[in-house]
Amino acid sequence: MRILLQLLLVGVLAPVAPGFAAAQRQESVLLFESRKVAVAVPPGFTLVRQQDETGLTSLNLADAPGMVSVNLVFVPDPEGLTLQARARRERLFELFGGYVEDSVEKAMRFEELEPRSGAGTYCVFTDASLVGRTNLPAGEYRHLTAGLKVWRGVMVVFRLFSNETSSAEYQAVLKLLRSSVEERAVPLK
Repeated sequence: MRILLQLLLVGVLAPVAPGFAAAQRQESVLLFESRKVAVAVPPGFTLVRQQDETGLTSLNLADAPGMVSVNLVFVPDPEGLTLQARARRERLFELFGGYVEDSVEKAMRFEELEPRSGAGTYCVFTDASLVGRTNLPAGEYRHLTAGLKVWRGVMVVFRLFSNETSSAEYQAVLKLLRSSVEERAVPLK
């Protein structure tokens, strides 16, 4: 199993100056049906927004050294089908069960995200073919953390690619998923 990061270059790249070391910045992203989500972009990360032909919004965030990258896809869930933990686990198995065979874990070990608002579930896959390798080709990562973050009417499918699950960059993205990526009311005009 090769966990390849395939960033689509469609969208607008947030400006980041060389040597960028400022505090995190807040980005507001319009989803669908006039719903907005707030994202606290960690220092040193770029943000690429895109929208596919069906209208789904996705975000790609990556740190400058290429240690971690995360893809978030925002999907309408008007019936709240993924609000319950069991439903999230079943959906994760449908979406990511194919990674089990080639992973070190040989199973999906579900963990609760415990976000500030909403709910979430994720699991980590370690690419067995990349364990022990020191020089990984660009765009290849040892770990895939796959999960769902949900709140009423919205399901966010996320794929977090990393070489280490204990790095500061990885932890910054988990923090972003737990305490950011949440809906903000659109002001009335």
